[in-house]
Amino acid sequence: MKICVHSNRGPRSEETPCAFYLGGHRLPVLAVLERWNDATHSYYEVMVDDGRRFVLRLAPGTRTWELAAVFGKLKKPAAKAVTPAAPRKFFSLLHPK
Repeated sequence: MKICVHSNRGPRSEETPCAFYLGGHRLPVLAVLERWNDATHSYYEVMVDDGRRFVLRLAPGTRTWELAAVFGKLKKPAAKAVTPAAPRKFFSLLHPK
């Protein structure tokens, strides 16, 4: 699916997406999570502000961008319950009961 992408040129003249339009909405790119190249395209896995991830594909010869994949939000690992540890011997010697 062809999309409109705003990009900047990096220090080595590589294109880096900074925002794109999808369904009439502008989605600013918060982070480029990964980038890779194949023989004909450059790929960018990006994350937007609501946590969704997208893979954007650039054809460098024609400078056309396509939406290659859509992923859901990154899931945070569940927090583990913290149990208070028994006081260490050293500290219990400083504060006798």
